[in-house]
Amino acid sequence: MKILVVSSVGGHLTEIMQLAPVLAGHEVVLVLNDEAALPDFPFARVYRIAHAERDARVLFNLLEAARILRHEDPDIVLSAGAGPAVPVALVARLGTRARIVFVETAAAIVRPTLTGRLMAPLAHHFFYQWDTLARFFPRAEKASIHFG
Repeated sequence: MKILVVSSVGGHLTEIMQLAPVLAGHEVVLVLNDEAALPDFPFARVYRIAHAERDARVLFNLLEAARILRHEDPDIVLSAGAGPAVPVALVARLGTRARIVFVETAAAIVRPTLTGRLMAPLAHHFFYQWDTLARFFPRAEKASIHFG
């Protein structure tokens, strides 16, 4: 199975890489929105896209996402946020067979993130990590990523 992991750098990448045991044994391609030290994981390929902050560069991210998705044709697009998750998921949802999986960050305890709110209708599978978010995501499931 080919899994396209989409993440912003920093905490979101650290959080999603807690799923490394689940990702192991699959072809994993990473899409990041900035330069950063890579986690110790055998990624098949790494793409770096423009860092967009709710600005016009998001439109460029849509083009970058289309190019990457066309080339990679993943089975799953997996993200825990933030910035690049939405443009990649939107293009994947409209133009590929990929299943989209989103994990709302553990930092969202009382209220969902903007990315989470945008991803909820795009994701085939959506997970939140705190019971307090259940009312915001009625069709989602609770699942926690444990650090350690």
